[in-house]
Amino acid sequence: MSVPNALPSEALLAPSIPGLSPFREKGKLTNAAQSARCSEAASRAKEFLLDAPQKIDTERLTHLLDVYREYSQEPVIVLRARVFERVLQKKTLYIDDNPLVGTVTSKPAGVYPYPEWGAEWILREADQPMVSHLGEVELSDEERATLIETAKYFQTRSAEAKARELSRELHGFDPRDSVAAGLITETAPYTIGSGTLDYATFIRRGLGDIIRETEGRLKALPLTQENASKVDFYRAVLISLNALIHLAHRYAELAEQLAGVTGDAVRRAELLEIAEVCRHVPENPPRNFREAIQSWWFLHLGNQIEQSGCGSSPGRIGQYLDPWFQADKLQNGFTREDAQAWFKCLFVKILEYGYYQGLISARTNSGHTGHTINLGGLNAAGQDATTELDSVLLDTQIELQNIQPTITILYHDGLKEDFLLKAVELERTGLGQPQWMNTRLIIERTLARHAKNGITIEDARASINMSCVGTGVEGRTAFVHEGGTFNLAKCIELALHDGVDPGTGLVVGARTGDPRAFKSFEDVYDAWLRQVEHLFKVQRAFGSVSTKALGETIAPAFRSALYGGCLERGKHVFDGGVDYYLYFVISNAGVDAANSLAAIRHLVFETGRLTLGELLDAVDANFEGHDRIRTLCLNAPKHGNGDPEIDALVRRVYDDAFKTFHAAGYSYFGDHIANIEAYSLSIHNYYGLKTGALPSGRQKGRPLTDGSVSATPGTDKKGPLALIQSAAQAVDAVKYGSNHFNMKFHPTALAGIGGARKLLSLIKTYMDAGGSHIQFNVVTSETLRKAQANPDAYKGLTVRVAGFSAYFTRLHKGVQDEIIERTELTFDC
Repeated sequence: MSVPNALPSEALLAPSIPGLSPFREKGKLTNAAQSARCSEAASRAKEFLLDAPQKIDTERLTHLLDVYREYSQEPVIVLRARVFERVLQKKTLYIDDNPLVGTVTSKPAGVYPYPEWGAEWILREADQPMVSHLGEVELSDEERATLIETAKYFQTRSAEAKARELSRELHGFDPRDSVAAGLITETAPYTIGSGTLDYATFIRRGLGDIIRETEGRLKALPLTQENASKVDFYRAVLISLNALIHLAHRYAELAEQLAGVTGDAVRRAELLEIAEVCRHVPENPPRNFREAIQSWWFLHLGNQIEQSGCGSSPGRIGQYLDPWFQADKLQNGFTREDAQAWFKCLFVKILEYGYYQGLISARTNSGHTGHTINLGGLNAAGQDATTELDSVLLDTQIELQNIQPTITILYHDGLKEDFLLKAVELERTGLGQPQWMNTRLIIERTLARHAKNGITIEDARASINMSCVGTGVEGRTAFVHEGGTFNLAKCIELALHDGVDPGTGLVVGARTGDPRAFKSFEDVYDAWLRQVEHLFKVQRAFGSVSTKALGETIAPAFRSALYGGCLERGKHVFDGGVDYYLYFVISNAGVDAANSLAAIRHLVFETGRLTLGELLDAVDANFEGHDRIRTLCLNAPKHGNGDPEIDALVRRVYDDAFKTFHAAGYSYFGDHIANIEAYSLSIHNYYGLKTGALPSGRQKGRPLTDGSVSATPGTDKKGPLALIQSAAQAVDAVKYGSNHFNMKFHPTALAGIGGARKLLSLIKTYMDAGGSHIQFNVVTSETLRKAQANPDAYKGLTVRVAGFSAYFTRLHKGVQDEIIERTELTFDC
């Protein structure tokens, strides 16, 4: 992969490919020639990214400080738009041999920091090693100095600082004690993705048309006190949209300059075509598939530059790009192979994207960027929406096996068998993709969640998977930081220690009394539930001030313009402008809480094999010197074995957590319901490091259970059917905003057409029983152990962590161990 700064030398340009007829009319490359170059460029880029360290790019920070000082008098949304504009005007550009042009930063595998969200992590960790999903993050001494200078500027100006100040002022609460104890994570310091923007509309119309619409809205709006914020919003939108068009034209100019210095006729033709494309899109509607995919990338690029983070998903890209594909097939001899070549170029662009926001973010997300592509699903009329491009996207991922983007199958009974079998073919690669989501249930969830907002069945059928396992209406649902994450297993620990966290000695929970005085299981359960109530009181209050702080400091105009609703309302995403909201309040470790409660119920109150005091002594000693008690705890009933009593307890835990959460009322925006999400990313590993030993037999510092309805690794003993029976009943997946279920199969289980059909039968059985989400690792524990011992020989080995795939050797060892310990299933057990 070439790594130029601006004008690369002739030696860095991609070589011509012999044996092809490289030109068609007007001196442009033929489809076949361009596709061959796309494929080779994608392969080189993938190879480069497997070895390249990511690098902090501080170029944006210089522009950020300049704009904040120059435009300090402007309303925040205009100020933020000016930052976006300055970066796109001034950022260093380069064009490598990928004909799909545009990069987030000024260097390959670069990472932009965003201290205006949170600066404390920078000041705390600037002198420590930094690691992202692509490995070590590098920065020079000069860049480190710039990073620290900017962090100091925003130390009291960031969303993080404002949220903490508001929390102390309004609630007398500082979240840092609860964060240190592993009870919650903060929200404001960490940038998030957009969900899925309305790419279909904005590609089809072109930004020029959106600019004209916005100018019309601004001109027609009387400047009154009531409309003042709308005027500022439309000003910011115009600044931002024009800035992205300007960026595309800058790439056109660079391509023309490069064409003028190359002696390679094929490369010259390629560069001149790049220039022509960038002059046309995203300002205007695309004229062909190549322009459509370049338009998408520019829109996505703007979104990621404005507000980096996890969870900006392409959505149903195979469906909204299909019209250009079909037209090109008819008019230009374009083929599936041609489309696949362009998707390969796009996939490596997505793979290159990354972010770094400190150690907590790295531990909880493992670098997951949330670029989820959805295949299948239903159209507005309720019919199968699968397109030919959906199948092409599967072929692309089978060939490349990228950890990003990640593929989701929106499962329903109308999907064709050949499409399903191709999806199983992707599963067999061991990539951990696709994940499978229940379309019927997602639609039902969306209708329930947004009943108060007047949603129609047609809109609900546009629901997709966004980011990890969240769901919402494509182009009309936005992510909002309402409360971060919380640890239900920590509430067990607090209930057994009267609200005191043993790890820090801090009182972060409710004072529920001496647990040795509890007389019944219900006393224990009530103490746990009181800890959950206290947790939500803290979490909801801090979530609201965080959302307020983000609206007053971040206010993204570009991405707001690309959502359904913001232009019509004249409001940005943190001001209530979007049609629908998905609140980021993520439940973790519900299964650990239930397994611990089950152990207490069984060992203390049902069989009498232990007193509660004996169990507490063993837990406080991390079971050291208490091997007999730990064995009893490990052998107590566990989720994942089709046991009706433990299944009912898991459901009770989740139902009561849901009820307690909603007792706090509606969200910051009032008329939008804030639902709990239930999944883990790699938060289960982070919280595990901060959670002491549990009555389930788990020892201090070990990862908590992945997902939300997965079995604790190694505790599901009765095979896949019993496991899916338990998982399907564990959570009301309509009430909860998401659900998350991991399984691991030995590769031989999926062998042949018989293995494929068994897997598809398992998926259907689970979905029919009410399951919401399921995903698979298809790898042996032996292979994973070899990779742990010899990481250089397995640098491309991928696994499914939790809603995303990752390079196994780059994961934290705790996550690696947890995946190794997951039960290795076959259909014979």
